[in-house]
Amino acid sequence: MKFNDKYTISKEFEDLFTFADEAEEIEHEAKMLMFKFLEQLEKLYPAGTKFKKKEIAKALGKSPSYITQLYRGDKIANLELLAKIQKKFDITFDIAAHSNKDTYQASSQDTPLHSFPKEPDGYWVWVNKQPDYSKPDDCCSTYEDYNNEVTAA
Repeated sequence: MKFNDKYTISKEFEDLFTFADEAEEIEHEAKMLMFKFLEQLEKLYPAGTKFKKKEIAKALGKSPSYITQLYRGDKIANLELLAKIQKKFDITFDIAAHSNKDTYQASSQDTPLHSFPKEPDGYWVWVNKQPDYSKPDDCCSTYEDYNNEVTAA
């Protein structure tokens, strides 16, 4: 691998976070929300215990294939299903909203890397704006430049 190749984003990876229209983006966001709820359900299982989708299906009165489709993202859970999950598993989902402006910067070009939040609760943010790498100002700094900025701060 050449040095510059590691800064090149493959088209396939970029396509994961590029949407044809707003409806496609909304569908993607709906799936991400659903996966967050399903992840919380999985966290209830004790460590070392095998997480079984069959048990979830039986408790909710759904087929195992439907639960598999949820986990694959082929189907999207509705609020009624989430309410059933809460009731059947005797849990309550906590919901919190945060302004993206408070957590993430819209443009990383104006902000030094070390000033971003260190751990933004485990969620990735993709800004669909590619810098112009042909200009020296927009190109990534070397590791040494970043390291010098961090130690100076």
